[in-house]
Amino acid sequence: MYGIEFFMNGVELKERILAGSVGPGDAERVIDDLEALRDRKPNVFNIETTNYCNMSCVMCPRTTLMTRKNEWIDDNIFENVLDQVRPYTEEELENFWDFVEQRYGVTRETQSENGFYFHIVARHVTLHGYGEPLLDKYILDRVRACSERNIPSYFSCVPANINLERIEQLMELGLGVLKFSVDALDDEGQKKIRGKRNDFTNSFENIQKVIDLKKKRGFKTTIVVTMIAMGVSNDDLETQSRFMDIFDPLDVFNYVKSQDNRWYFEDDDEIENKSHYVSEYCEYPWTSLTVMANGEVVPCTQDYDTEMSFGNVRDHTLEEIWNSESYKEFRRWHVTGDFPTGNKCNERCDLPKIYHRLQKKQILLPNVLKSLDS
Repeated sequence: MYGIEFFMNGVELKERILAGSVGPGDAERVIDDLEALRDRKPNVFNIETTNYCNMSCVMCPRTTLMTRKNEWIDDNIFENVLDQVRPYTEEELENFWDFVEQRYGVTRETQSENGFYFHIVARHVTLHGYGEPLLDKYILDRVRACSERNIPSYFSCVPANINLERIEQLMELGLGVLKFSVDALDDEGQKKIRGKRNDFTNSFENIQKVIDLKKKRGFKTTIVVTMIAMGVSNDDLETQSRFMDIFDPLDVFNYVKSQDNRWYFEDDDEIENKSHYVSEYCEYPWTSLTVMANGEVVPCTQDYDTEMSFGNVRDHTLEEIWNSESYKEFRRWHVTGDFPTGNKCNERCDLPKIYHRLQKKQILLPNVLKSLDS
């Protein structure tokens, strides 16, 4: 979930920023305008229920960079966070989806990266982070707790880890969305990308079993299958096309996804990132927060080592953290560009920041060049 009202109410300011009508000299006014637009009660984008993982994905910084210990989120902390979440009403979501269709041309039926973000992520609390949710021994309790509060839940997992009995229980408990990642269409390629515990043959068979189970039991869980775009060579594009051909006939929401951590892993510097954020700028500081397995609150899902924690939910409410002076200062950095040296947002992130737009600069990342002057 994220601040859909901020998206809608902030569109005029965004258009001025993107059009170049405001510049560095207007930073203070932009800061004030953004502050006036944001919700005072935070939206929880995701809750990392565990950071245990049995994969070694080449595009994930967890594989080589994460140093925090592996753990499961405490039950009391998890439920305390849920008690601070307000799910959107159907009317609120319908208004937002009308706005999305008008501004971005993304309809309710659009199966794409942005369609997933606007129509699925907007209404669900995400129950994963830098771990594998199917390794969370309490995941059934997590989904049950969400359903008891009428909070739509979603998580992404690796199909090689599927236990059909457990999947059946999750769907029975009301899991809203279950997403699977398939990044190659042969065993060797899947192992190369995700690690030796993964292969395509087993993954595809598992996904088919889940789809059949959903149909047999009449479950409402949306099944999503994605492939990360690892390159733009003819072979890569052919693989992506074959992926769509394989899953299009099935009862799934399928799409090819842009790489999230191109600063960390980039196999092809010509690959296009199709996320709306790349053509605009990062808005996470004003729209949502993330709770990690250790209870630390960080600004988004990309903070794998909780470098930018604004507090712990053991000690503060989400509202206290969201409205804290340190969080406000962080938002200011996004507009002025005055980040401390080494800050992850500024040095290890793919997304343009507002200050890039105000200063009409380019964002340079390892093997990535995105012009912000167009």
